[in-house]
Amino acid sequence: MLQLADRRRSRSAAAMSGKMVELQALAAVILWKSGHFDTFDLASVLGVGEGAVCRTLQAARHLERGLA
Repeated sequence: MLQLADRRRSRSAAAMSGKMVELQALAAVILWKSGHFDTFDLASVLGVGEGAVCRTLQAARHLERGLA
């Protein structure tokens, strides 16, 4: 039954995640740093899943701290 699920109606993170291209990732980090957007807004504007935005921001934090 799971393969028959409608992804547009699903609220799970797995269905809403996905990949971002480099420009989308850069835009997400820059817009996040502005302090005017949350992860949901960024995902909507960039046309990607919120999970992808969260993973990208987490990776950017690790790079800033020198943990990567």
